[in-house]
Amino acid sequence: MTSYAPLRRIITSHAAADTDGTNVVLHDTSIPLRPALEGNAGLAPLFATVGLPAISTATLSDTEIKAAEALAPSVVTPGGVNAQVTELAPHFRVEMHRTNSLDYNVFVSGSAYLITPKGGGEERTLVKAGEVVVQRGTLHAWEATAEGARWVTVVVAALSVEIGGKELEEVMFW
Repeated sequence: MTSYAPLRRIITSHAAADTDGTNVVLHDTSIPLRPALEGNAGLAPLFATVGLPAISTATLSDTEIKAAEALAPSVVTPGGVNAQVTELAPHFRVEMHRTNSLDYNVFVSGSAYLITPKGGGEERTLVKAGEVVVQRGTLHAWEATAEGARWVTVVVAALSVEIGGKELEEVMFW
């Protein structure tokens, strides 16, 4: 089992006594990545909201932050947006999956192959730190390189992809 370094998360909100919007407070914490996929991946929810536009309350308590983290039962927050961190151990592969979402994957360290189906086989695209992958409800897999990979994903709930009048089903990797 691989050990994953915690992530520093800073959330801003307003102090309870704020009367003019100029008293901002920081919720500055270290959040652990929880082991997943037999210890070969680490995951951490960052924050989630339901509905668009998102409702931003004036103040934010630790209880509200925990509730926001818990909104995403898996990858997609139904009717909303969530952000999460994923870290893969070296050479670990996350199998083919598809979610009804629009995903913005920002690689922050290491590298991984984005694997997509192509003509009965697979196409492998190397993604490195500093690069971004935008996924639009597509079937895909990930495979970390020898250095492993860490990325932040913002997941926006979306309608299922429809091709030729047929809705493509979600495919989960667990």
